[in-house]
Amino acid sequence: MVAAVAVLAGLAGLAVGSFLNVVAYRVPLGESVVRPRSACPNCRAPIRPRDNIPVLSWFLLRGRCRDCREPISMRYPVVEAATGGLFAVT
Repeated sequence: MVAAVAVLAGLAGLAVGSFLNVVAYRVPLGESVVRPRSACPNCRAPIRPRDNIPVLSWFLLRGRCRDCREPISMRYPVVEAATGGLFAVT
């Protein structure tokens, strides 16, 4: 039972970590954290829903944008994984 709760908390933490990345990127630029949808920082192509799975998508795409193939910072999966881990441990 404890393991199941930790897994669910970790998954929720991954989602929160993904949102924290949005906040960290957009707030300093004075942009909304709600709209527009997430996009590649380089080519501004919208992130497809299938490519918006915390941590997993970054690895499946080998840390690159699906459209322009430019590298996406490792900061994104690190923040997501750390937040997920903290939620699971807590």
